[in-house]
This record gives sequence, C-alpha cells and structure tokens, in this order.
Amino acid sequence: MFASPLFVVGSTMATLWAALFHLLFGKGWVKLVMYWFVGLAGFAVGQAVADALHMRWLMVGQVHVIEATLSCWIAMFVVRWLEV
Repeated sequence: MFASPLFVVGSTMATLWAALFHLLFGKGWVKLVMYWFVGLAGFAVGQAVADALHMRWLMVGQVHVIEATLSCWIAMFVVRWLEV
C-alpha cells in the first residue's frame, strides 16, 4: 500500500502544499507538523470524494489533483482559522 504510485504522489503533493502553507502562514515547528498531518488528511479526503463522485477534471495517474489540492488547502485554512 505504501509503495503504490497513488500514495507516493499524493503524499508528496500534500507535503509540498503543507510546506508552502507553513512558509506563507506558519509559525514554529509544531505548526509545520500540524499542517502536514492536516494537509495529508485533507488531501486524502479530497481524493476519496472526487473518486466517489467520479470527477475526472485534471488527473495525474489516479490522483485527482484539483479536488485533492483544494480540500487540502481548505483543511489547512480551517485549522489556521480555528487556531489549533
């Protein structure tokens, strides 16, 4: 499971988005780790929802780039807004 292209590409993209979000809005290492976990979860939720709804807008292999990225950023903004 952890060697599948879907997992590798998805976790890499979520990690890059979390790093960019932390670079723009984050403070401290604890926030970086939190954004990383939330980014991974948000990306996975977006991927699952897009797959369940059969959305095929922009895909890289099996990864729903637009939907997963959008949900990843929304999740990180919600966590930032809640100031967890």
